[in-house]
Amino acid sequence: MFGIKIDDNPHITKVYTTYSWVFQPDYRFKGESHDFWELVCVTDGSISVAADNEIFELTAGQAILHNPMQFHNITVTGNSPTSVSVFTFSGENIPNIQNHVCEIPDISEIKALHELAFKNYDIKSGLIIKDIKTEGIDYLVYIKRLELLLIKLATHCVKGQSNVSQKAKNYLFIVNTMVEHIGERLSVSDLAALCNMSVINLQKSFSYYAGVGVMEYFNRQKMRYAAELLRSGASVREAALSVGFQDQNYFSTVFKRITGHTPSSVKCN
Repeated sequence: MFGIKIDDNPHITKVYTTYSWVFQPDYRFKGESHDFWELVCVTDGSISVAADNEIFELTAGQAILHNPMQFHNITVTGNSPTSVSVFTFSGENIPNIQNHVCEIPDISEIKALHELAFKNYDIKSGLIIKDIKTEGIDYLVYIKRLELLLIKLATHCVKGQSNVSQKAKNYLFIVNTMVEHIGERLSVSDLAALCNMSVINLQKSFSYYAGVGVMEYFNRQKMRYAAELLRSGASVREAALSVGFQDQNYFSTVFKRITGHTPSSVKCN
């Protein structure tokens, strides 16, 4: 009998949150990173999204997917309230659409997904998925609809246009400088000197998009890079030295604070 093997079918294995919020003009969500996927869909209004070393502009009917441990935030850019829907999950074979802006084929699907989630799951505080509340396997419809949405987004995906304002250029230059010096122990003054900026200008340019301090962001990027090294077979000491940490114990403390895992557990996985 003939047939073909399907190896790249998206498979969601765990769901964390599902929610829809209305943000007022000038709202800015503090940047964050976490070890699961996050799909952000704009259903009304417009936002600016900082994702690592890129900045994307999204309007109603567009979405962006953040991969695990990617630093990201949201800034409302329009003059009217903006509606954003967010879905977070873990999974396998997730389409490679991160760092792209995707067109949502049918925006009514977003509302339908939320309705399915609240019908089949026990959701705390309007966003945290705690348990399944329906009998049988009806709850899987939500999972399959979310997987299908990811596939559809992958077929309606275009590279986002980065914001070209001077403030955005400064932010991107700072982030890229961090990447280039990921293995060094640098202070805010050191980074400012490398960027040919004053400390005050560097901090202002950075905080507008990142929503966190310069050194907090730099350490997050270091731990993300270290996690990649650990997964590829590097020892904890090698990973620590690669991101500028001479003290392995201190590295382990910072790594766990930022990632929620110990370096050894990431290495084992």
